[in-house]
Amino acid sequence: MHEVGTDELDGSPIWLVADGADLVAGVTAIERIAVGARCETWLGWSRPLWCPALVKLGRPGRRPQSLTREVAALDGNPHPALPRLLAADLDVETPYVITEFVVGEALDELAPFDIGTAALVTVELLAAVRALHGRGLAHLDVKPENVLVRAGRPVLLDFGSARPLGRRQPAGHPVGTPGFAAPEMEECRPISAAMDVFGVGATVLASLAGSPQAETTCTAGDVLEARPDLADDPGARALLDVLAAMTAEVGERPTVTAALVAVADLFDPACRPWPVGLTPGPPNRVDHGPAAVLVAVKRPASHDQQREG
Repeated sequence: MHEVGTDELDGSPIWLVADGADLVAGVTAIERIAVGARCETWLGWSRPLWCPALVKLGRPGRRPQSLTREVAALDGNPHPALPRLLAADLDVETPYVITEFVVGEALDELAPFDIGTAALVTVELLAAVRALHGRGLAHLDVKPENVLVRAGRPVLLDFGSARPLGRRQPAGHPVGTPGFAAPEMEECRPISAAMDVFGVGATVLASLAGSPQAETTCTAGDVLEARPDLADDPGARALLDVLAAMTAEVGERPTVTAALVAVADLFDPACRPWPVGLTPGPPNRVDHGPAAVLVAVKRPASHDQQREG
């Protein structure tokens, strides 16, 4: 495929893609964006679609399970707060996933923001994880750096940590990011939707407090300490109460639907973007047909037999 070099930071193999060469068939390399432990992320240009595209490649010699999770989360998922899957092939020598390139500002760069923005971000992130839960998955790594704001609306990124609801975590190997992972995640309890409720709440609290890189979970008190002007704002206090409940112990946490409704009810009916009187429908998978792909979305013959390199 491509020549192999060595990453200067971790000393492990990386792909050396020549200027103007194809990352995968039909997608020309523009620049490498990031190198992770198992994948490389590239900005490319799709010639068939004539648009930018984000390409994740397994690093040389590695077949990362995280790419399988990306496909499971995004294939056929129409929710607008999730990036569109454009193509994937997990059976080739170098497995890859191609998604739309989301242009926006990172949530951690926008913090702190106003209460109205915080409420809208909360509602739409809850709706996004609810769409994942409807297909039996939890995101498990909701945090400010995994959210881009495009045209004023959040888009949730990075599904490499997604796991099926109910799956047990290996003891001593929790997923998630400190400060945004629910306590029961760090205790390696079975995967639950409540973990994403916590992640959304912790993300918005940290963004309101202006501490999007916090390694401990921000509280409503942290927000009021950082922004005392919010103490006399009834709307702010009401939102902080809901966010506090979302980051409570798992037995006291609202469901994702209950949290969504609680925040939605805080909006002035005259200015919220949805009609009065609506409640969320079942978060079932919506079938709009196959993804608009560059090549067929292909999965390995047996996901369960794959092991991360």
